[in-house]
Amino acid sequence: MNTNNLMHVNSPALTKLDTIYEYQRVFINDKIGTVDKNTFKTARHKTLKLQFENIEDLWSSLESEFQLYSISKYKAMIIEDDFIASLDWHYDSTHTGVMLSVSSSSIKECWSYIKKISSHLQEFIVTDKSINYSILQYENGTLSDTNYQETLDVDFNPLATPFIEDVDKYIESFLNSKAPVLILQGEAGTGKTTFVKYLLQAMQERVLKKRDELRVTYSFDESVFYSSDFYRQLIFDDYDVQVYEDINQVLHKNQEAEINPINKFLSITDGLVSKYKKIIITTNIESKHQLNSALLRPGRCFDVIEFRKLAGIEIDNLCDSCAQDLHLQTESINLSEFYAKRDGSQNSQLITTRVGF
Repeated sequence: MNTNNLMHVNSPALTKLDTIYEYQRVFINDKIGTVDKNTFKTARHKTLKLQFENIEDLWSSLESEFQLYSISKYKAMIIEDDFIASLDWHYDSTHTGVMLSVSSSSIKECWSYIKKISSHLQEFIVTDKSINYSILQYENGTLSDTNYQETLDVDFNPLATPFIEDVDKYIESFLNSKAPVLILQGEAGTGKTTFVKYLLQAMQERVLKKRDELRVTYSFDESVFYSSDFYRQLIFDDYDVQVYEDINQVLHKNQEAEINPINKFLSITDGLVSKYKKIIITTNIESKHQLNSALLRPGRCFDVIEFRKLAGIEIDNLCDSCAQDLHLQTESINLSEFYAKRDGSQNSQLITTRVGF
C-alpha cells in the first residue's frame, strides 16, 4: 500500500462530508490538488463485515483496481478522479468491521462506487441481512441526511394484528401491487412500527436476491415535506422504500391545498416509484376519512390499515400465544401496554421504538 507523503493521524471514523474535505486538504492535497467541492458534494456510507487470514490479500484485491493509500493503522483511502473513499476498520475476535465512505458528485455515483469497491472485497465479505437507512430531518432551513444501518430479525406475532386476516399474504399482495402507497393509521402503541419493520424484512428478502442491503429513505420529521432539498434528493436517491412515521398535519384533508406539501410530494413520487418501490406512511389521525383524498386515489394507495386496541378474545389469544396468564382485567388494550405487562415493565421498547433507532 502506498504510504508516501501521507500523515498518520488518530481521528474519528469518516462519516461527514466536511471530514472528507479536511482529509483532502491536509493529507492528500498533493495527490488531487485543488478540489472542486461540486465534484465530491455527496457522501454515502456502508458497513462491511470482513473475514480474512492475511490483510495483505485484502489490500492486493483493492490495489489491483484503485489508488490505495495508508492514513493510519485503522484507516486507508482510495483517491480517484471521480470519487474519494475512506475505509475505517476495527477488529473483534473473528471479524473486521469496515466503514466504507464514498464521496462523489451524486448519490447515484456514490452507490455505484460503493458497489464497485465492495465487489473487489467480495471473497472476504461475511453477508448479513442489513437495512441501510437514509434518515432525514429538517431544522433551521437545512435538510440533514444521516446514514444508519440495521440488521432486522423481527419476531412478529400475527395475533397482534387480528384485523389483518393473513399478514404474510397481505404483505405479498402489497409488494406485488402497482400501487406504491400503504398507510398505517391508528393511535400510538397499536403496533404500526413493528408492522413496518416486519414489512421491511419481507422486502429485504426480495432485494437480497439482487444485492446485500435494502435501501430506505426514512423520516419521522413532518417538516421535511416543506424542504426543497428533500424533493431534489427524492429524484436522485436510489431507494427501495420510503418510510414516514408519525405524519399527521400534512396528511389531514383540512390542510389547505395551496400550502399542503403532500400534493407536491405525491406528484413527484408518481413519476419516480415503480412496482418495486414503495411508500409507507404511519399516522395517528383518528380516522381514514380525515386523510387527504389525494393520498387515497385508486392506483396510488394500496390500502389504509386501521390499527386499533385488542379486545376480548383477541387479548386471550395473544396471551395464549405467549404462554402466559397475565390476568388482564381490561376490556381493551393496545400492544405497547400488553407487552409492558408481559415483560413486567412500564415501557416496552418492542412496540414504541421507531424504525432505525
